[in-house]
Amino acid sequence: MSPLLKIVVGLVCGLLGLGYLYRPDLIERMNAVLREYLLNDSYIALERRKWGMFFLLLSFLFLFMGWTALRQ
Repeated sequence: MSPLLKIVVGLVCGLLGLGYLYRPDLIERMNAVLREYLLNDSYIALERRKWGMFFLLLSFLFLFMGWTALRQ
């Protein structure tokens, strides 16, 4: 995985994490599109903090990996 791709994945995960934590209405709209394939309404309502923290941690991991790969 290239360093720039890691940074992009990290930024996307960071936005998703912040969305889950601060703008659940946007996530619910996105969920309406993906409902049948990946997500469940009750699951998002009950687990939004866990998913938000998961995506923020994943974001920091990818950003760190991309940043260190760019500096080498």
